[in-house]
Amino acid sequence: MDSEGFAAAFPVFLEAAHSDVEWREDPAWPGSANYRGVEQVRQVSLDRMDTLDFDQRTEDLISVDDKVVALVRWSGRGRASGAQAEISMAVVYTVREQAITRVQFFLDRAEALKAAGLSQ
Repeated sequence: MDSEGFAAAFPVFLEAAHSDVEWREDPAWPGSANYRGVEQVRQVSLDRMDTLDFDQRTEDLISVDDKVVALVRWSGRGRASGAQAEISMAVVYTVREQAITRVQFFLDRAEALKAAGLSQ
């Protein structure tokens, strides 16, 4: 698990995010959507933390130009269903003028690397 977990890191993310941050989920993810602005991102994240118990392990961080690619593994359990799952994925953060302006989630790590201008 990363340091103190997602719940502890989330307020730090919100402070670093641009007020008009774009949050784009992989379209292949069930119920995926896109969100804009700190308040929408805060609300969707809090809603998900209420329904899911999960840990995140960051396996690698790759910096290229104005992007950082985080290769992560999530292990989680549905609070109501108890269903457990583990998934490897990637998150691409775009940083401009010292603020996170975009967060993109990719279920396919190769696609994340391509989106960041890298090839596998």
